[in-house]
Amino acid sequence: MTTIKIEIEQDNDVSLLKKVLTELGFKFILENEDLESSELSEREMIGINAGLQDVQEGRVFSHEYAKSRIEDKISQLRVKYGS
Repeated sequence: MTTIKIEIEQDNDVSLLKKVLTELGFKFILENEDLESSELSEREMIGINAGLQDVQEGRVFSHEYAKSRIEDKISQLRVKYGS
């Protein structure tokens, strides 16, 4: 099975797409991802709060810092193993 995700901006295009897919004999499911009205699960909220606590307690690094550390480590390994 292959999944195709299509983002449709115009509501009237949904009915046209449904008609085309039906005529072509495809099975399909339409999902409306309205982010403003969706609620987060308790598990998602726990994860978000844990991440925010990590930030407040200094247990995170910026992208630039992490990238720099990785590049430094790769350079050290190249020197050590001669690649």
